[in-house]
Amino acid sequence: MNLKYQMLRFLSAVARKTYRVLHYEHFVEQNIQLAKKFEPKNGQVLYKPTLSEMKSYKKKWGVFGVEVRDIYVRNASSFLGYFDDKIVPSDVQFAIIEPILNNRKFALAYEDKARIDWINKPEHIPPIYVRNINGIYYSNDKKVLEKQSIDLDGLLAGIDSVVIKKTIEIHGGKGVEMFDRNQQGQLVNDKNETLSLDLLEQKFKRDFLVQKSVEQHPFYKAFNPSSLNTFRVYTYRSVVDNQIHILYSFLRIGAKNSRVDNISNGGIFLCVKDGQFIEKGMKIGGVVVKQVDGLKPFKDMGPLPFIDEVHNLAKELAASHYYCRILGFDLAINAQGKVMHIETNTSDIGMEGLQCALGPLFREFTDEVIDYCKSEIKPKSKYNIYDC
Repeated sequence: MNLKYQMLRFLSAVARKTYRVLHYEHFVEQNIQLAKKFEPKNGQVLYKPTLSEMKSYKKKWGVFGVEVRDIYVRNASSFLGYFDDKIVPSDVQFAIIEPILNNRKFALAYEDKARIDWINKPEHIPPIYVRNINGIYYSNDKKVLEKQSIDLDGLLAGIDSVVIKKTIEIHGGKGVEMFDRNQQGQLVNDKNETLSLDLLEQKFKRDFLVQKSVEQHPFYKAFNPSSLNTFRVYTYRSVVDNQIHILYSFLRIGAKNSRVDNISNGGIFLCVKDGQFIEKGMKIGGVVVKQVDGLKPFKDMGPLPFIDEVHNLAKELAASHYYCRILGFDLAINAQGKVMHIETNTSDIGMEGLQCALGPLFREFTDEVIDYCKSEIKPKSKYNIYDC
């Protein structure tokens, strides 16, 4: 290995670590701002952890040899109304636990949306019409296509709406555009740009796909018809018995007139417990929502249609991800009641609001996760703190 290549690898590693450190500091700042909103109103009493509880919390999570930020458990206690030392500190989760549970040498490759039907269950994937992988176009049977041979109009004949996605290195609903048929029969976006491969290359350069939009089930469409409202389902493959468990799931509801359902764009996340919605959904900044205009309160909606099918598919998908123990699947219900697999998340799987709504991410598995990760940490050097 020559010196130039070694230097490039070193600089790349430093850049990745710097980004992640800054990202976690951003979590801290967000939680500090959130904490300022917890001012008791109308005689309300918010739970504040005692000194002994905080001491036990820092002892529990301090086994990794890092500073334990208590802002996360303080905020969670305010939402939940009680203290639980199993609340995972976000920086510990993203810097230590997730990289140990999910082998990053393989994990990121499984997030590739352009190959989602090649590496998962294709019968649950919305049809893909065009896929660009590393600058090369491929057919659905994995053959190389020349750009000039792709008849985009022919491929999309009779299709009223498609979604364009950047396929790698992007999260949070970014790199997503919708194209719908206008009165002239053209597929256009909200800027009235007509869909073409030249336009997509101009916008995305490479690594993108053209996929059929999912017409969602009426029950879930009612929450917000402009967005595809998807379930995020967390699965965990136990480090003790290798069995796959559903940790939590929640429905993401897009903001009014939004084409995406992400919380960062003004949407709502609404947790599921025992096959039903809990009483309170949340928006960014900890804003509590109990119902959507024109619909029943969440707590009165009863058993959710197809929720068992959603959880069963998540477990089936997780079974083939041998290098990842914690996963976040984005799943939707189409108009016919079939569960559709939209996306797989293997890294930086957000869990902030989830712990405030339902409690600790790993639930009864918390101690086994801590013990496993502690045993897997391997000190390497002052420049590469953990070899994980």
